[in-house]
Amino acid sequence: MIRKTVLALACSLLMVPLAPTAGQCHHHHGGVALAWGVTGFLLGSTLAAFSYRPATEVVHVAPPPPSYPPPAYGYAPRGPAATCRWERYVLDGYGRVMLDGYGRPIKEYAVGSCEYPPY
Repeated sequence: MIRKTVLALACSLLMVPLAPTAGQCHHHHGGVALAWGVTGFLLGSTLAAFSYRPATEVVHVAPPPPSYPPPAYGYAPRGPAATCRWERYVLDGYGRVMLDGYGRPIKEYAVGSCEYPPY
C-alpha cells in the first residue's frame, strides 16, 4: 500500500510540469511552448550528462624497495685473527630491509673489534 502511494506521488510530481494551469497562455505561443520546454529540458540534461567528468583519484604509494644483483660470493668473508666479523641487514631510507635480485635480504659484513660493533 505504501509502495503504491509513493509511486503515485512520484508520478504526479513528474506530471506537474506537463499539466496546463491558469497561468499558462498557449494561444500566444501557438501551442508549442510545452514542446519547446520539454525539448530544452531533454537537450540540456543530455548535454549536462555528456559534459560531466568525474574527478580522478590520487593514490600515494610508497616506492618499492630497490633491487640489487646478488653478491659475487656465496659465503661471509673471514676476518683477520683477533677481530670479529659483524653482519647486519642493509636498510633503505624508510627502515625496510633491502632485497637482492632474487628476493633475499642483503647482508652487510664488517670486521672490527669484538668489544663493540663497528657501526
